[in-house]
Amino acid sequence: MFINIDEKSAVLVVDPDPSLRSHLDAMFNANADASLGDNDENLTYLIHGCAQSETAKEKVMSRLANGVPYELLFIESQIEDGSGLELISHLWQIDPDLHVVLCSADKALNWQLIVNKLGESDQLLILQKPFSDLALRQTVHAMLRKWQLGKQSQNVMQFMEAQINQRTLEIQEANNNLLQAEKLAAVGQLAAGIAHEINTPAQYVGDNIKAIGDFFESITRLLALYRQLLKEQQQPELMEQVHDLEEKEDLAYILEDMPLAIAQSLEGMSQIVRIVQAMKGFSHVGPSRIANINLNQALENTLVVSRSSYKNFADVVTELGDIPLIECYPGELNQVFLNIIVNAAQAIEDSRKGRGKINVVTAPTENGVEIRISDTGNGIPEPIRSRVFDPFFTTKDLDRGSGQGLNIAYRIIHQQHRGTLTFNTETGVGTTFIINLHRYLPI
Repeated sequence: MFINIDEKSAVLVVDPDPSLRSHLDAMFNANADASLGDNDENLTYLIHGCAQSETAKEKVMSRLANGVPYELLFIESQIEDGSGLELISHLWQIDPDLHVVLCSADKALNWQLIVNKLGESDQLLILQKPFSDLALRQTVHAMLRKWQLGKQSQNVMQFMEAQINQRTLEIQEANNNLLQAEKLAAVGQLAAGIAHEINTPAQYVGDNIKAIGDFFESITRLLALYRQLLKEQQQPELMEQVHDLEEKEDLAYILEDMPLAIAQSLEGMSQIVRIVQAMKGFSHVGPSRIANINLNQALENTLVVSRSSYKNFADVVTELGDIPLIECYPGELNQVFLNIIVNAAQAIEDSRKGRGKINVVTAPTENGVEIRISDTGNGIPEPIRSRVFDPFFTTKDLDRGSGQGLNIAYRIIHQQHRGTLTFNTETGVGTTFIINLHRYLPI
């Protein structure tokens, strides 16, 4: 079966005698002078010819450089400026894909001589003169078909290599994501373990501080009674000794400052307990499971856990609306909130505009909930906005980000929850990330 192609196959004939070229023109183009004309629309093949090896090299290099290489060469064994074998050797260095028919009437030419010069190659065919029109026609069709199949195989291989490279990159990304997930799971387990370990001593330290406060109130009342008794007994010397000791020990300051110290200690322990509870709620240890959760509480927990990332650069303002419970993967959503809040804090820090503000707003929608997390950083530059959610894309230093955070957040929201994660940004003003989630997880 012969192949029809849109691009006309180009054949080069290297022979001092133009009869072979004319014969090929007459055979395939119905005109012995077809290739000499300016108009080639009606040609089956483009038949070119030359008599010298240097001219052949120039023609082969020119067409190769233009992306339209010769598909087949007919080369006479003896040409004006050298041998056909020498020319084939040079041409294969220029274009290793060339298919060549060596035409020869030389009885001394044998296979061993050819192999010694060119090696064994399936791109070479020997055609002994004289040859018939049938042999010539079959040779042209077979060699052109073989060249075209070779090119198609190369294209398939290049496509497969590109697909393999793409799949390799995807596997690497998946492995990196899995490693990141494993690290986060390990951090979550560690956080939950620490929270559990802190919770018990925090409770009894808090209880003891409260007890000390109660004891101090009792001692204060008893001290007041002792003073009253000493005053009523009218013992000036003893009263003076007591007064001197009170001044030496600075009892007035102790009585004034102790209640404040106890109150601050209780507030500190309450803050520790809040952080512990937030860590326990945030870590979500265990396999990923669907649950109905209060996103307002999840956001508050995340803000407590991430406080160290923003406390020196920004104030947080929350406007948490009356929203329904959301069916979701809680641990994954906590990760999304954390990534966006940390990004907001870093954007404010990088802006160098002084203390900024992070706004966290939730509101019910027709189908679920919308969460907006805004910062007052410098905004996202227009040239990189389209790449914000790309994996491994980051403008941060290596020690501050791997370019995975927003990509992971995007996939969690879009792929796992069938929601949307978008952003609005204005240069010099800030950025708002907008999350929309369905009340019930779409199937």
